[in-house]
Amino acid sequence: MSALPEPRPQYDLADELQITGGSGQVDAVILHVAGAADHDTRHLLQTALGKAVAQAPAMLIVDLTALTFCDSAALNVLLQARTDAEAGGTWMVLVGAGPQPLHLLALTGTDRLFTIRPHMRAVRPPIPSARRR
Repeated sequence: MSALPEPRPQYDLADELQITGGSGQVDAVILHVAGAADHDTRHLLQTALGKAVAQAPAMLIVDLTALTFCDSAALNVLLQARTDAEAGGTWMVLVGAGPQPLHLLALTGTDRLFTIRPHMRAVRPPIPSARRR
């Protein structure tokens, strides 16, 4: 498996929430989410995830390493993106979530709905034959 490239800035949407993205040799889109994802910034997250899902990659990696806060509004955006990604044959993976987002996912039981990995090195590409278009 080849290493994923450094992300190139793609979205610089607000002071409260920063999202950058890139793609690698694997058919993947990577979004790096930083800052607070909440009621006031959910539309930024929704826009970035919508654009990523629309590209119909085999894998959508949402890197939450720098996410400092996530509320239920942002969680609902992630859930909708997961549903949309799955409908289009894209495997969505949450990576590097800190204690607060992980607690929210566990508290709401939605941790069972997402593929969650502790860091990027733990992400493996999907099996090509499982991909539908």
